Amino acid sequence: MKVNDYTIFLKNTFILIGLLFLSGIKIYAQNITVEAILEKDNMLIGDQLVLNIKLLKPVNEIVEFPVFTEKLTDTIEIISQSKTDTTDLNNGSVLIQKNLLITAFDSGFYKIPPIAFLHESENSTDTLTTKPLWLKVNTVQLDTTNVIKDIKAPYHAPISFYEILPWALGFIGLAIIVFVIIYIIRKIKRKEPIFRRLKPLEPAHIIALRDLEKLKNDKLWQSEKIKDYYTRLTDILRVYLWNRYAIRTLERTSDEILQSLKISDFNDEKSFTLLKDIFKTSDLVKFAKFKPLQDENEKCLNGAYEFVDRTKLIIIEENEAGEEPVNMNNNIQIKN
Repeated sequence: MKVNDYTIFLKNTFILIGLLFLSGIKIYAQNITVEAILEKDNMLIGDQLVLNIKLLKPVNEIVEFPVFTEKLTDTIEIISQSKTDTTDLNNGSVLIQKNLLITAFDSGFYKIPPIAFLHESENSTDTLTTKPLWLKVNTVQLDTTNVIKDIKAPYHAPISFYEILPWALGFIGLAIIVFVIIYIIRKIKRKEPIFRRLKPLEPAHIIALRDLEKLKNDKLWQSEKIKDYYTRLTDILRVYLWNRYAIRTLERTSDEILQSLKISDFNDEKSFTLLKDIFKTSDLVKFAKFKPLQDENEKCLNGAYEFVDRTKLIIIEENEAGEEPVNMNNNIQIKN
């Protein structure tokens, strides 16, 4: 070959290589790149790591980003997914990225298969895939030098006083409420006062005799205050019956009081007749505007004295021989 021919051959060769090189740069610039990158290629069982997925493409190319479900493979689970992030590179290309947070609960060496992207062009549709990845899941290493021990039972902390206190107070309060309700219901059924009057410190007959003496000294009927006189007289007897026999008297009529006295253990007919006559005269004065004679007024007062004296509570002590005398006046006998 001549020198000129050889020179022309070399020149044409360089021109051809240059054209091929320039053509390769253009084709590369228009390539679509897909890539999957693991944060690291190994992890402990149950740990979490990030799988980064990238798509680099020209702006005018149509490539569908894959959609992921709850699992990447049978053994690798997707815990969460980030939103798709698109970045304009200002050179006619865009970079699209997405992060998957993955984990695995079985130890082993697992393959993450290629991830497919669908590329649509004017004339055809093809699939672009990432390279397969390998992930090693390590189990926790056991220290075989230590002695294996039994699993400890759950620890039960002791119950403190302050933890029990609210429950104890609640139970006591509930018990009190139930007791009060039962008590009220029983009192209503028996027609008894809910709150029983406390027994006076003095004997009932002492209080009654003192009030009768005061009534006598006030001389109401002598001053023509007949109604006031009988009202006070019957009130003294009502209070006496309440204190002496625990009969509810203040809110009852005369007939109701006499009936209650009759069905109790009261068995003194003469005393019963005295009380009945006093109540009858009093009712006539208060409700029928009856004006009794002076002898009748004095008779009622003396009858009240006699009734209290006959029914008063007598405390009888045993004699030296230990014999108990018989109580003749319908009184309660108390032994010391």
